[in-house]
Amino acid sequence: MNFTVHEHNGVAELAIEGNILQESVDVLKERFNDLIENGKVQIVLNMAQSNYVSSLCLAVIVDVKNRLVQSKGDLKIANVNRLIRNLLEITNLVKKIELFDSVEEAVASFLIKR
Repeated sequence: MNFTVHEHNGVAELAIEGNILQESVDVLKERFNDLIENGKVQIVLNMAQSNYVSSLCLAVIVDVKNRLVQSKGDLKIANVNRLIRNLLEITNLVKKIELFDSVEEAVASFLIKR
């Protein structure tokens, strides 16, 4: 699993290449922590290159979302496949975290609120 960070008008995109398994959740948590510590509170999680996420990954995503909201920011997810979307729907996380079909749409949703 690899991570790439891109900047879009003050919005950080964290792109994941590979599946997020139980054993790689700590690395994901570290990447989010690095972004937050560097003042990034508007983050898009790009999952275009991910086919699977573990339940522990979902817990990290919820934790990061809550931390960002407390810091007047937000976490949005882009490019999820059908399997991950179903998991987010079954767990009702779609009510808590916005999903977008593209990074551009997710970034634009931040810029509209400014």
